[in-house]
Amino acid sequence: MDTKKLFPQVDGLLHGGDYNPEQWLDRPDILEKDIEYMKQAGINTVTMGVFSWAVHEPTEGNISFDWLAPIMDKLYANGIYTVLATPTGARPAWLDEKYPSAMRCDERGVRNHHGVRHNHCMQSPEFREKVRIMDTALAKKFANHPGLLMWHISNEFGGYCYCDTCRKKFQEWLADRYDHDINKLNKAWWTTFWSHTFNSFDQIDPPYANGENCVLGLNLDWKRFSTWSATDFMRFEIDTLRSAGATEPTTTNFMEMFYDYDYWYMSKFIDIISWDNYPEMHNNRQSDADHLLERSFNHALFRSLKPGQPFMMMESAPGVVNWRPYNKYRRPGMHKLISMQAVSAGSDTVQYFQIRKSRGSSEQWHGAVIDHIGTNDTRIFKEVAGLGADLKKISEIAGTVSNNKVAIIYDWDNRWAIDDAWALSNETKITIRPVWKSTMSL
Repeated sequence: MDTKKLFPQVDGLLHGGDYNPEQWLDRPDILEKDIEYMKQAGINTVTMGVFSWAVHEPTEGNISFDWLAPIMDKLYANGIYTVLATPTGARPAWLDEKYPSAMRCDERGVRNHHGVRHNHCMQSPEFREKVRIMDTALAKKFANHPGLLMWHISNEFGGYCYCDTCRKKFQEWLADRYDHDINKLNKAWWTTFWSHTFNSFDQIDPPYANGENCVLGLNLDWKRFSTWSATDFMRFEIDTLRSAGATEPTTTNFMEMFYDYDYWYMSKFIDIISWDNYPEMHNNRQSDADHLLERSFNHALFRSLKPGQPFMMMESAPGVVNWRPYNKYRRPGMHKLISMQAVSAGSDTVQYFQIRKSRGSSEQWHGAVIDHIGTNDTRIFKEVAGLGADLKKISEIAGTVSNNKVAIIYDWDNRWAIDDAWALSNETKITIRPVWKSTMSL
């Protein structure tokens, strides 16, 4: 049986997930209890630092990891490894106040306000300089730490920016793509229609909501460019870590058949594929079996991005999520079923969002291994602990790879083009959520 273990230093499969101890720095007793519970649940890895920029650097230039280093050391002393994130998925207020170019512009070219997540312009030179400083400091502090498994680059990349910097980058990208020949672009986009012919690349805008958005070639190339832009930023972060001495593997967490970016392209520049799996069990449009068949397709898709090695299920919900219109608890046993499906499809990890429920704010009620009650006497905790014991029993499968006999072509470019085409049934083209038949085998 062919094997390629992602993490030779770990005996067996990874079991764990996102952990945010910075929410509990005033409660060392809770941090102590968390480690005890993790060991009871068979958790051997945590992902830290995903949204920790404001704690790492509360004011500009005041960078300190004094809170993180001892926690990471203590986890390792208890047999728990760390996946360490770069904190670029969300920024502190001081950064946006001083460097407004870090914030995105919307589809009308209007600058966003500070807030939410992934509200950053990935081409902003000022933002990149702040990222370079932060990522360099992280790598110099933690690279080659014995408890460090890998680097988690940002978090769930997504979205578009329509600022002037991105507009200029788009024009440069188009010029390179069409050999600096504007006539070649005009022919490819068929801009003769509606007299939309361009005389130079400098005339081309992104597909603004209040501008040109009816040239289908423009729309398609904008999505290609946005994939390039996100990947360029991701590579910038990886290169920064490497330049500062980091040697550990890298990943970023993908999201199902995500619409914004072409994962085939992005996957070339990371070491390990990971994705966030949140099945919508017990929904009112399909059976659980059919829904899990959709999950199977997603697992197969991400397995195929690097077919010679396992992938990672970087996030899943051990209980209920909090961001759907109706957030249903799963029936007993479904957690094990969902987790083992991922492992059987090629994942070497079962990881969660999150280890302990958030103390407040928008994800306060998102499910976690440890509930607000703070005990190990809950159904969710017991199911997670039971799964942890089961994963240990099958530890020998870590590193195994699939020998697939069937291929399905899935192409983001084609999907974007079909979805944007003005033809047939414009409102009901099924291009985002296919409905698979129960007899299909993946």
